[in-house]
Amino acid sequence: MRAYITEFGAVPDGETLCTAAISEAIDKVSAAGGGYVIVPPGTFLTGGFILKSNVYLWLEPGSLLLASMRAEDFSIVSETGRRYNTMILAEYAENCGVIGEGTINLRRNKLGYTKEHGRPNTIYLKKCKNVNIRGVSLLGTGGFCIFSIYCVDIKFDSLTINSEDCENGDGIDFCGSKNVTISNCNIRTGDDAIGLKTSDPEEPCENFSITNCVLSSSWAGIRLGPETCGDMKNITVSNCVFNDCSDGMKVQLCDSYLMQDLTFSNLNMVNVKRPLFFTLNSHSMSGRSDGTRPTPGIFRRVLISNVMAHIIETPHDWFENQVVICGIPDAVISDVMIENMHVLNVGGGKADDGRSVELPEFIQYGPRYPDVLYGYPPYPSSCMYIKNAARIRMVNCVFETIAPDERHAVAAENVDGLLMCQNESRNTAGLLRHYRVNDLSVVNCNGSCDTLSPELAKRWDAFREFSLREEQTIIDYAKVIDKVKKMDTIASYTHEYDKAVYEDGPSEITFDFETEEKEVYLYIRQITGSVKITENGETVFEWIRPVPYNDETPLACDISPYVKSGKNTIKVETTDGTIRKPVFSVFSPSKK
Repeated sequence: MRAYITEFGAVPDGETLCTAAISEAIDKVSAAGGGYVIVPPGTFLTGGFILKSNVYLWLEPGSLLLASMRAEDFSIVSETGRRYNTMILAEYAENCGVIGEGTINLRRNKLGYTKEHGRPNTIYLKKCKNVNIRGVSLLGTGGFCIFSIYCVDIKFDSLTINSEDCENGDGIDFCGSKNVTISNCNIRTGDDAIGLKTSDPEEPCENFSITNCVLSSSWAGIRLGPETCGDMKNITVSNCVFNDCSDGMKVQLCDSYLMQDLTFSNLNMVNVKRPLFFTLNSHSMSGRSDGTRPTPGIFRRVLISNVMAHIIETPHDWFENQVVICGIPDAVISDVMIENMHVLNVGGGKADDGRSVELPEFIQYGPRYPDVLYGYPPYPSSCMYIKNAARIRMVNCVFETIAPDERHAVAAENVDGLLMCQNESRNTAGLLRHYRVNDLSVVNCNGSCDTLSPELAKRWDAFREFSLREEQTIIDYAKVIDKVKKMDTIASYTHEYDKAVYEDGPSEITFDFETEEKEVYLYIRQITGSVKITENGETVFEWIRPVPYNDETPLACDISPYVKSGKNTIKVETTDGTIRKPVFSVFSPSKK
């Protein structure tokens, strides 16, 4: 069956709300067993509506679905009783889609709406099967442009998506979906262009093919993770152009699951800050995770081939603009094959002054997003940094800088198995600088391969030992924080928000509380640098943290031995750090 929305009262004047007419047309086609609901040329004002099984919304050339600017027009209650905030909703639907050559414009760019206008998604798919979204242009989304949750057999083809001026305006995002193809799309976004995440161990992201796309993003062109409470596997990206991206391929495993069998081939990356950024750490990104610091997952079997990467300079103190493969000591990234890659970086780096050995392990526990961003020292390399990895093979790769760089092209630290074959460095101090690399093979390479000097090796060992001790301290905090989540708050202190305080941070805060409890814990939401805590004048905790980066870490400790009946005084002091937006809480389990 074919039904035009104008047959049900839709008026193409851009002012008359047509939501009811569109919904009625969908219901009519659905009741007839399926078919097409057609949007003819013209501008149709609409809110949110539900797309049903066996129904395709067909936007003819010249048609425009223009979003209402009232937030309440996009509050949809589905047949399951759940409320959604979107223009087009498909829940538990099969054999349906949005196709054609028309346009959907939500008008939610940063300058064009207020909070009263709301931030609806454009298309929201929940537990659907056999969905086809093809040909249309999607503009100005309020949230994610397309969001697929737990769907199977989904196709996205020949889409034009532009949400570069939209807050969190991801292009196509997934939370656990299977058998997905994305092809021939032109996506320009203010956040990730394509993002894969998992939040349920029973709902992995698997069997993805992304091909023949042009991607631009102020964040990542394609991102896997960091929400990884479920497996990600069998994912192929090929024949894509990444243009003007902070990250090209950004792959981050944080939770206790599997990331494997990834193929990235025939990629052209122009004006990208970090072409390939792969990290494995231990950072709880899901409410389903066990503990604040989950057991690290497994990240393995990656094939990268035929990549052209032209890197541009990053803002000062943001992040190092390089190719990065970085695991953690107890969970390495393994079995990575790289062939036919050309990396062209800005260059101009100075010879290593020793700061490069002071790169911390990337476990990164805390309230911040698990990323490598602000305040880290420069990498000891000019093009590629590898750390905590195993069985890395690089064949026929060229590493080049525009300006002469006094660092080696590639730095490798704590790697078990590294093959360098027919690789070349240009305009750098050498090809490879390495330390603690077992089973190193260098075959027919152009550029020197050197180890650390004895002085730097000694400093690297000392800092690595310190860094691991520090991470163990943070893990111990995590165990206490998990414990206090189940307790009652018996006192709290929140510093009144002030911009100067947020930027500079107080170096000392004192507050009083009263209790008769015997078991008492202190929790501080965000703190940086070295810290000293005293309870009633006695030192409870002291952490000397002379590291050259700014990581806002929550802190929790047992203060029971120092608490007295009645009034108590806590003082928190920082020396080389700050207390940002300080929230102090005192907990006790006795009431539960």
